[in-house]
This record gives sequence, structure tokens and C-alpha cells, in this order.
Amino acid sequence: MDLKEQLDQYQIGGIGDIKRKTLRFHSYRTGTEGGKLTLYAVYEPENPPKLFSGYPSGQDLLVELCNLHLELTDKNIENRAEIIQQWCLSNMHPYYHFGDDVRLSQFEADKDSFWDFMVNIIDTYYIHVEEMCSDIQTLYTDTMTVLTIRSLLEGDEYGAKKFYSSIQSTAKKDLLQEWKDTKPELRHRLIDNYMRTFPKFTMSLQRDEGTGVLVLLPEVSSVIEAAYYALSRFVAVNSGALDDWGGKTSIAFCVACGATFIKRGNRQKYCLSPQCQSIRNQRKSKDYYYRERQKEIDEMLS
Repeated sequence: MDLKEQLDQYQIGGIGDIKRKTLRFHSYRTGTEGGKLTLYAVYEPENPPKLFSGYPSGQDLLVELCNLHLELTDKNIENRAEIIQQWCLSNMHPYYHFGDDVRLSQFEADKDSFWDFMVNIIDTYYIHVEEMCSDIQTLYTDTMTVLTIRSLLEGDEYGAKKFYSSIQSTAKKDLLQEWKDTKPELRHRLIDNYMRTFPKFTMSLQRDEGTGVLVLLPEVSSVIEAAYYALSRFVAVNSGALDDWGGKTSIAFCVACGATFIKRGNRQKYCLSPQCQSIRNQRKSKDYYYRERQKEIDEMLS
């Protein structure tokens, strides 16, 4: 798909039921682990990390990560580290490798010492830069693949081609060609094969801290897994994939810059950045000029 064309007709479900605690640290340091460029969160007692009660809504998170992938594309490793660090400082730490330290900290008398040990001493909050880039690229590829499959199932081959064009050059298999070569009565097997590559989720009983009751929730340990869960709810027709405020929200690609954004109207084609809004206004002026000019020509010829 041409990322400068609009992506219409699709909604991404929310993930308001994932209430795992997440953190936003205020600084990171750069290092290496096993030869891998790594970002390590830094705990500062005078400026502790901001605590969140869960992940953003599904469409917001997926939009953020899709745009992050586009921003990371064709950058060197050092620039990628800087971009990821800025994303984390503005959003949240992406990986939680060793469980829910926030809950464990509630039982510690000296919370500053606990967090200093967990974050600064044994470095439990880290990001391998290349691995995160790979995770986000795979998420982006799977998102476009899912949209392609959905279009094919709905009989919209033109829409499928638009979606798949953005990943066709890097895909291991050519889904569109496989679809074309497969007999209609056997295409369900092709879809099944692709869906088997989708991440699996572990569901577990967890205590809701707000109500104290036991609830069945997915186990996620990263923003990547949370985004996959939202995308899975979107694909599954029986999941009730609503966003956190009870409605559905379309996502689209800005026709000017290619960034993903949340649509606030069916006809919206541009994101809300000042640069893209300026381009929108310029194009509207040009379109108006050419329409009026064509009217004059038509009148002269009539």
C-alpha cells in the first residue's frame, strides 16, 4: 500500500481490560549487552517514574508503533536508539521482562532502595535497540497482512493490493500471488497458515485492583504484545472490539506525510500537524483554481 493514501473502513479495538502497571522513566543511559546496543532506564529518587494503570487504547498504541516504525526506517543504529529513547520518554517503557515490579514494591518498606536496586543495579528495565526495531517491523508487517487478508475475505482485491504493497518487497511469501494461485474452495487453508504465525496469548486469572474480584485477562509483557492483542481483537469478529470509551475509531494514513493518525471524520485525509494542514490548504486552493478554470473553458466551448 502507498502510505500516502488513505486507509479507510477499518477500526482497531481497544485494550482497556489490560490493567497491568506500566512506567514512564525520565531518563535512559546507553550501553551494550552481549555486543547489542542497549538502552537502560535510570531511576532517580527525586524524580521517580510516572505510573500508569494500563496501556493506551488499542488504536492509539497501534498508531504510535506504526509511526515509530516509519520513523526508524533507513536510520542507522545510533539514530534509532535516539528515536526509541525519545518515544519512551514521551510514552512509556516498552518491555517488562521480569513481571510486575510495581506490585512487588508495595510490600517494600524502603521503596527507593527497591527501585534503585531493580532499575540501576541489576538493570531489569532495558531495551535492546535492534530487537525493538525488529519487533516493531514485524508488528507493522503483520498489521498490513491482516488488513490485506480482511480485504481479500471481503472481496476487495483493490484494497488488498493497496495494503500489501507497503510490505510486498520484504515479505517472505507473496500473499496476493498465493491467493490468486489457490482454488477458492482451498483459500481458507491459506488464511489458516498465515494466522498460525500470529502471536499466541496466555490468559490468566488476575485480581482487579479496583474491584478486588478475579478477572480473566491476557498476559502481556510489552507494548508490542499489547498492540498484537488489540489487533487480534480487531480481526476476531466475536471479540467486541470497542475502544475504551465505547465506540470505534478509524485509522488512516496521511496523504501528505504518510504518518498514521486517528480519523475524526469520514472525509479526513490529512493528519493534524501544521505542515500537513498547510499542504492540505494549498492543494485545496489549487483544486479550486483548476475547477474554476475548467468551468471557464467549458463555457467558452459551449
